[in-house]
Amino acid sequence: MEREFDLFERLPDGSVLWKAVVPGLENALVRLKSLGNTSPNEHFAIHTPTKTIVARVNAPTSSSVQR
Repeated sequence: MEREFDLFERLPDGSVLWKAVVPGLENALVRLKSLGNTSPNEHFAIHTPTKTIVARVNAPTSSSVQR
């Protein structure tokens, strides 16, 4: 059974908007990259049960991990 990952967008005002739930890490990374290409805002994938952020795109700092 694959883990599910929730995808979010951080808006300019700091609020977070849920975008989708995706099965599997590879699917989450592909979808996250696609979302990042459509908006300059930060997007991230999180495994909600463990609260682990597994990837980010368009993150505002250089210390964030991009996959």
